[in-house]
Amino acid sequence: MPNEQGKKNQFLLHGGLLAVASLLVRLIGLLYRVPMAAIIGSEGSGYYSNAFQVYNILLLLSSYSLPLAVSKMVSARVEFGKWKETRKILHVSLGFAAVIGLAFGLVTFFGADFFCSKIINSPNSALALKCLAPTVTIVAFLGVLRGFYQGLQTMIPTSVSQVIEQIINAAVSIGAAAILVGIATSSILYASNPSLPAIYGAAGGTIGTGAGALAALIFTVILMVKYRPVLLKNVSKDARKSTNSYANLLKVLVLTAVPVIFSTAAYNSVDIIDSALFNNAMNARGIEESVYAATWGDYNNAFLTLVHLPVAISSALAAALVPSLSAAHARHDRREELSKITLTLRVTILFAVPVSLGMTAIGGNLAKLLFRSISAEAERYLVVGGISVLIFSLSTVTNAILQGLSHMERPALHALIALAGQSLLLVFLLFVCKANVFAVIVCYMIFGLIMLILNLISIRKLTGFKLNPVKTILLPFAIGGAMVLVLFLLSFLITRFASGTAANLLIVLFGLLIGASFYLAGILLAGCITRAQLMELPYGAKLVRLFEKLRLMKGEKK
Repeated sequence: MPNEQGKKNQFLLHGGLLAVASLLVRLIGLLYRVPMAAIIGSEGSGYYSNAFQVYNILLLLSSYSLPLAVSKMVSARVEFGKWKETRKILHVSLGFAAVIGLAFGLVTFFGADFFCSKIINSPNSALALKCLAPTVTIVAFLGVLRGFYQGLQTMIPTSVSQVIEQIINAAVSIGAAAILVGIATSSILYASNPSLPAIYGAAGGTIGTGAGALAALIFTVILMVKYRPVLLKNVSKDARKSTNSYANLLKVLVLTAVPVIFSTAAYNSVDIIDSALFNNAMNARGIEESVYAATWGDYNNAFLTLVHLPVAISSALAAALVPSLSAAHARHDRREELSKITLTLRVTILFAVPVSLGMTAIGGNLAKLLFRSISAEAERYLVVGGISVLIFSLSTVTNAILQGLSHMERPALHALIALAGQSLLLVFLLFVCKANVFAVIVCYMIFGLIMLILNLISIRKLTGFKLNPVKTILLPFAIGGAMVLVLFLLSFLITRFASGTAANLLIVLFGLLIGASFYLAGILLAGCITRAQLMELPYGAKLVRLFEKLRLMKGEKK
């Protein structure tokens, strides 16, 4: 039992560490996007977003699945001390990354004009996409090394490298964007092309992405050089003869990666499909590219960026779950599987419910505070789509659960079904009903919801897991609803005494403090999370003592 408890705590500790790092990365990303958005404007943000959506799909098709695939293969062998095969997997994966990374890097560069002009109807985004081409190759190698460390069930290299990557990204992006906007503004071509600063600024922002990825790769390579003697020592102790050739391991890698590619590609291609449909619909109505690019830039800044920030925590927990769950699955330990699944879903729900409802209540104030140049319409994006945080947090985690259970094909199938459904609806709303960007937000949520429902049905069939609907779903929503009323009252009172930026700042700061405190006290007093469950968390004993001193766990038996 202590051994099981230790493994559970280790999983949560590493998941929590990666979650903190991911949150820090997202915060840095949010903070640098504020000055960058001010430098390149809504139009430049639109080109930047369009280029990134194409880049993300090419990255997904090439190397995005490598960390998960490598971590699954490594963790399954380390669990049984197969270090010779572990080293072979590293060699095979690096070779695969070299081929696939270089190939897709060339496709990105030489296909940029085609992708941006013919698919997403935004020719001005092509320069930014070309600047991202080297990053495709760099990220392929980076993904293999991160996946290898994750397979060893340590998230520290991934966490630290992500922070390094984002710091360099932020610094270079802001600097490069400012320099290139200045060059474009002083160019003789500026008079004939007013969009030139936005085009160059977007390209400058993407240069930072490559610089950050290169810095992270250098860091992980240094760690690998230091770890190599340990790996060789473990290999020398492995007396078993490796039964898998390099060719067989490459085949396993591809067969592991391909379902993940389809799953993640379908899951993440919703952004580029939404962008392409929206841009083409606006173009068909005779709207200029600079205008609908600005609208898409506001959508990306005031909605997607803020939604993805908290979802990153769930994504980190999911990344930590896959190797741990794969190891339990390899041991045929059904009890451990159910324990990890149940705990992960419970933690995700308890976290995502207040964030989603809080986004609905004060998300508009947060968007106005961070991105002052956004339109009045963009201030309402999170009011409509704040619940996306809960939907995509759970769909991300349930994807990881199915992948950890070695049912890689199910998330892919579910994503394709969801993508088809939301795309057909969006076509109808944009081209027939002549709807605006709010249709994109609604369809985005529908996509995530379909994914989530299908994933939960599959997990229930595969494992028979059950959650307490009252304490895990109904009570958190009831307490979250009461929290929203408190936040609305707070906003009303603050706007009686302040206005503009000062009011938004006070609403966000006091809203976060009061809302989080109200919700935490509510779920503890209602018993949504018990003393025993808290004790499973890292530093759980300290949390229990703190909450007992605050008299928030008085309903528990000591």
